[in-house]
Amino acid sequence: MSWVLQSTELEISLEGGKTFVFPPLELLPGELVLLQGNSGSGKSTWMHALAGLLPMRSGHVEITGHPIYQASSPTPRGWRRHALGLMPQRAFFWNSLSLNENLALAAWSKGLTAEPAPLGRVGLAGKEGQSARTLSLGEQQRVNALRAFMGKAPVILADEPTASLDDMHAEQLLHLFREILGDRAMLVSSHDARLAPFVDRIITLP
Repeated sequence: MSWVLQSTELEISLEGGKTFVFPPLELLPGELVLLQGNSGSGKSTWMHALAGLLPMRSGHVEITGHPIYQASSPTPRGWRRHALGLMPQRAFFWNSLSLNENLALAAWSKGLTAEPAPLGRVGLAGKEGQSARTLSLGEQQRVNALRAFMGKAPVILADEPTASLDDMHAEQLLHLFREILGDRAMLVSSHDARLAPFVDRIITLP
């Protein structure tokens, strides 16, 4: 098997009657793929469908040969949790907890016992004991990336990961993606042209 994620053509119907039909997709080990398109083209909808978060009218998605979602038989959420690392556009944090505690909670939710990656990897060394409420949006997004890469999920899905970052921190985050991607596959949905030099392939939705 050469691919990590494979999906057939997916048909998704949203509330209000709008329907999307997305093309077949394969993601290869070590591949960083950019998904781009105009607002309303369905980028986030496709990402949510690949993550098994939206019901499908037809189609199925497999990760390492195992179905993560089928229109006829949804896969249990517990398996998806270990197969996917998700980096949503808006990160959620428990503001009453420190950053280290937030990372530890994320590790626990994935069934991990190893310590989280150090915050210094994303330029936040020394802030381990601070509350998430003290971080800027850009800093929160860098911690969001650390959470997505926890564990050994073979596929990472990221929605607009650099949207809140200045040029320096966006470049730092993109270098981090390349550094720790390994043999995983990563699909990034973004309008950000700064990603283009860092990716292996670009998919454009009409």
